[in-house]
Amino acid sequence: MKKVGYFFLCFVPLILAIAVQILITFPVMGISAMMEFAKIIFSESRMGIMELYKNLLSVWSNQSFNTIVSIGFALSCIFIFGFWYKAQFKGELNKVPKTLFKPGIFISIILMVPGLQMLASMVTSITSVLFPGWMEFYEKLMKAAGLTGELSLLLILYAIFLGPVGEEMIFRGVTLASAKCALPFWAANLFQAALFGVFHLNVIQGIYAFFIGLFLGYVCEKGKSIYYSIFLHIFFNAWGTLMPTELLNEPMFAGIFLIVSILVGIAGFLVFNHKIKQESQAVSI
Repeated sequence: MKKVGYFFLCFVPLILAIAVQILITFPVMGISAMMEFAKIIFSESRMGIMELYKNLLSVWSNQSFNTIVSIGFALSCIFIFGFWYKAQFKGELNKVPKTLFKPGIFISIILMVPGLQMLASMVTSITSVLFPGWMEFYEKLMKAAGLTGELSLLLILYAIFLGPVGEEMIFRGVTLASAKCALPFWAANLFQAALFGVFHLNVIQGIYAFFIGLFLGYVCEKGKSIYYSIFLHIFFNAWGTLMPTELLNEPMFAGIFLIVSILVGIAGFLVFNHKIKQESQAVSI
């Protein structure tokens, strides 16, 4: 019965994370609405209700609004799920940097990133060809959320740092730890990756998030530290956010880049496993 309880507990972080996002959104919407009202009052303009409504819709769909909501969400998740992970599952969040930092392991994690990016790109490309409607919906969703504009410092802060940390606390922290109490690791990893995909609330992101989630869960488990999956997630997002896509417009360069990225990614994965094995053997001696 205890295992059954832990299995159903796996769904709670996902539901709670979505609830937190909604709870963060409404106050920010309220503040932005009050700011729009203040503009009308102090400018003494005769703006109609429909015009005000259109202005608010414009504010609520722009990049700045969504970035602020995302940052508030990520900070809340880091606090809530970090505390939960540490309190219930004894997650090690206060490791001394000197004991955590292993150059070989960190380098191998960085080497995995190009391969994972190519995996995500190939999965997205195949899915968009098979189901073009899903890709069209995804593009409209990104545009409506204001996430197709220019990068801002706040967006970079969220996408590269706060977002990955928050998501790791939810999925490779509480969710994976709960799932491991009910299932063997391979099944628990599949389960948390599936929930990670569902969390993105659209099929295109959800599918590639599932595959990336598998690797993040594996790195967290084999490395025996959530910091390793956080590190991988940060570099994965940094590549996707900052890498100029114009370089891939030339077919020959794109082909070479694809092959090299996959080979480097495989090398990183093999080196990671080798270094982890060395670490475990050194501890057992």
